Amino acid sequence: MPPDAAPPLLEVQGAVKHFRIRAEGGRPGGLLRAVDGVSLRLDAGETLGVVGESGCGKSTLARLIVGLLPPDAGTVSLRGGDIWAPGTAGRERRRQSQMVFQNPAGSMNPRRTVGASVAEPLVARGVRSARADAEVERMLPLVGLNPKMASRMPHEMSGGQQQRASIARALIARPALVVHDEAVASLDISLQAQILNLLVELQETLGTSYVFISHDLAAVQAISHRVIVMYLGEIVETAPARTFAEQPLHPYAVALRNSTLMPDPALERSRSRIVLRGDVPSPMNPPSGCRFRTRCPQAMARCAEEAPRLADAGGGHLVACHLAPVAVVPRREPEAVPC
Repeated sequence: MPPDAAPPLLEVQGAVKHFRIRAEGGRPGGLLRAVDGVSLRLDAGETLGVVGESGCGKSTLARLIVGLLPPDAGTVSLRGGDIWAPGTAGRERRRQSQMVFQNPAGSMNPRRTVGASVAEPLVARGVRSARADAEVERMLPLVGLNPKMASRMPHEMSGGQQQRASIARALIARPALVVHDEAVASLDISLQAQILNLLVELQETLGTSYVFISHDLAAVQAISHRVIVMYLGEIVETAPARTFAEQPLHPYAVALRNSTLMPDPALERSRSRIVLRGDVPSPMNPPSGCRFRTRCPQAMARCAEEAPRLADAGGGHLVACHLAPVAVVPRREPEAVPC
């Protein structure tokens, strides 16, 4: 990083999270490699989209970022400090991240009012009830809800209203980072668009950074500044959102892009097609070399022997594929030394 560059808000370095699966009878089973050496960074005020099929490790990565799970290896840093640092330092950093889950009804206590659920992050910090109630009254209009809804029970609200309340709860303590894990997946198309527009407006108003995780590439591209593609616990491509929309490079990313219809019929007919073979391998027994090779129509012998590393394709576009173009950095001629 250049000396004058601002440090990232979030930095993940080589994060690993494996789960030991028990076999029948309690016998030791295999090792599920949910996240395997993931590194990423997020700048203040930015939205990072993370996309991939079910089982690629997106949700586990989300829980690592907000501190719901500790990494087995690697680090997760927020504002320059490890969120798992001992004592109050690590605990305070973990409090600066909040999460919005896929099922808003399941993430709220059905026996408590919406206002009480929204106020939970403040109450957990020792804020008195009168001030917490005032903050709830201030926050609900920001997410498009009438303050009177604070007295309702969760089941008395629609799915879209419940998700707005979940967003209010995530933002009420003014965190630096909010992770949205499939936050619009359970909503219909019209509600998805409303929630995505709301998130953009709130980011402009509050300056909060987002990690937006979804299997829906269209939703990710609509809200993100940069996009990361995950496959079997690894990052296979990362690029600015516009660059990724126009020219994904990894065969898996191209297949994901092709699964989303383009509004221009001419562009839709002209773009390249990649048809994936078979099913996603088990994360307990990933293929050797490139983990995508068993489904890739362009796989070659080298793919089974050597795992590709993320390489710079130019303009902040990184891709892990042996066939992807790599940016060529011009060699500087040595300066003449005066005699």
